[in-house]
Amino acid sequence: MENEIFSGKILRLTTEQMEDILVERVYIVPSVHTILVTDEGLIRLTTEKKIGKDEVKEKFQAGIIEQNEEPLETAKRELLEELGLVAKEWQEFERFISNETVDTYRVYYIARGLSQVSEETDGEVLSTEDYTLEELYERAMKGDYSATTQAILARLHYLVQKGELVL
Repeated sequence: MENEIFSGKILRLTTEQMEDILVERVYIVPSVHTILVTDEGLIRLTTEKKIGKDEVKEKFQAGIIEQNEEPLETAKRELLEELGLVAKEWQEFERFISNETVDTYRVYYIARGLSQVSEETDGEVLSTEDYTLEELYERAMKGDYSATTQAILARLHYLVQKGELVL
């Protein structure tokens, strides 16, 4: 039986005794991550302040899936709240599911046809910057991003190079 050690907004920690082994498990809330593609075929990343640190982080626009909310609904809501944007076209790109020691669920979308509909945002995003896929791929291969972001950028680059995906 799992014993809950900690439960917060973003993660939950449990332990479970299995014979002679104490198993620790981390549950991270489900999230969506959106690859924003401009009309020029560039990829827009957001810069946000790291929580609890005096540092900033460049990343895909993202948000937490609320209870009983569909991932696409979350992606659309978060895009509007954080950047004041809507997208005409949404394409599911990847689902990342891990049921190991760290339990997490992420859905990645590609959003195209971006339109500014509001100047009011929640203030999470400090700025945005547009890059070519090649620039992001090079940075990912140098280790500038997290392992998950590196994998997403590598897959995106591979599919575009093969002609199976057009940005």
